[in-house]
Amino acid sequence: MNPTAMSDAGLAEIYDAAFFAEWGPSHEPYVRTAEVIADVLAAEFRPKRVADIGCGCGVYAHAFARSGSEVFALDGVGPPPEHSFPVPIHVQDLTVPFENAWGRFDLTLCLEVAEHIPEPRSEAFLDNILRFSDTLLLSAAPKGQGGRHHVNERPKRYWVGRLADHGFAYDRRSTGRVFDAVLARRPPYLWMVQHLSVYKRASDPAALRRTLPFSVRLRPESA
Repeated sequence: MNPTAMSDAGLAEIYDAAFFAEWGPSHEPYVRTAEVIADVLAAEFRPKRVADIGCGCGVYAHAFARSGSEVFALDGVGPPPEHSFPVPIHVQDLTVPFENAWGRFDLTLCLEVAEHIPEPRSEAFLDNILRFSDTLLLSAAPKGQGGRHHVNERPKRYWVGRLADHGFAYDRRSTGRVFDAVLARRPPYLWMVQHLSVYKRASDPAALRRTLPFSVRLRPESA
């Protein structure tokens, strides 16, 4: 067994039925906010295929499917049927390297997941989520936010730097458009979009060294 993997039993204990009851279809403000975000993202990117990685109850995958996108949903734990949206969810530990057997997608979502991944396992996590598309929507809780099993809360500049190490550039303009469009619709939980960032695979990864925002610097080992 991979000693760094999060066991299925451990994940199921952390993200149990009570967790999905709180963050599932019955949580109307959460669902409404997710639907607004999905609508804005569908208008901004017009994706034909969407990968929702770390999908939780499947709310985003369900919203995109309703808008006409082909969706693939994956998470480390399958939610109980009574707390899940009607989308198939592939169960896969995100901290264990795996291949993308589902093809290329126009858009990858990984929303409010990264803060749940222990730092020693974050490299495998990033490798996994970047296998699906050249465009990534990532949001992650900042330090001090708090939440169940928030073991790796970081400021946005941290993830900007980590993704630059992997050849993905932070798209400030696209991020701004998404935020402004969501804000205009005044969803119940604005915090769900405040940390959302758009990343694009860089055509010239070396150029990221000259253009990183937030005074970000690449890690020494990637220099």
